[in-house]
Amino acid sequence: MTQVSALAITLHDLHANADRQLDRDRRAAVERVLAKDPAAAATVTVIRRQNAHLHDAFDACLTEAVPARLLAAVMRAPERRWHRRVLPFFAATATLMLGISVGWLARDVVLERDGTPTSFARQAALTHALYSMDANRPVEVWASEEKRLVAWLSRRLGFTVHAPDLNAVGYALVGGRLVAGNQQPTALFMYESPDKQRLTLQVRKQLGVGETAFRYAIEDGVGVYYWIDDKSSYALSGNVDCTQLLAIGRLVYGQLAAADSSLH
Repeated sequence: MTQVSALAITLHDLHANADRQLDRDRRAAVERVLAKDPAAAATVTVIRRQNAHLHDAFDACLTEAVPARLLAAVMRAPERRWHRRVLPFFAATATLMLGISVGWLARDVVLERDGTPTSFARQAALTHALYSMDANRPVEVWASEEKRLVAWLSRRLGFTVHAPDLNAVGYALVGGRLVAGNQQPTALFMYESPDKQRLTLQVRKQLGVGETAFRYAIEDGVGVYYWIDDKSSYALSGNVDCTQLLAIGRLVYGQLAAADSSLH
């Protein structure tokens, strides 16, 4: 079999290896690289640890039935609205309602546990709503100046930040800005899909020591997936369903872990 070099191994391969989704030959090639590349091996370890956290936090979200009262509320919608909007997208609507119901019922318990305080999730949602609706000036620095944007935000926050590449999931970088936080300045990166759906990733310095804790919440109708990693807090916000936001959050986390590994 042809020897595969480290340069041929992508982040996608590392994720697939951690998820045990590679075929036998590709898995063997990746394992050879991991044996020689400590940074790549560390990235796989981080991905597997993240998988465990995600299963602990969200397996219930993926398996719990949609509450009957929410289904009943949909069925009571006016007939015209049902045919025009609800029926073609029922599966997506059901997933979104599941995220809302689980997020709301677990709100007081989940959001007040160890990790990022509730105020960060709420602030991230409000900040997302404020800037994602701005058609003319949603960001201070546009994606065409990405290097300058990242350098500027890193300097203002006092540590290196990164702008993940979300093109693989249909979201292109719009740009970013600095926003005021309750206690710390926050970097905001904005992304947009071809149908103009926007996501924001917000990053700020973590006050105190916190575990890597993954949380999901609904704040004022905005989904927020947020976590602590080392000395930083992250919040991914958007008006998308729970499952999609978690999948994008996983991609973001993997890219950030790989970027941090390359710095050490």
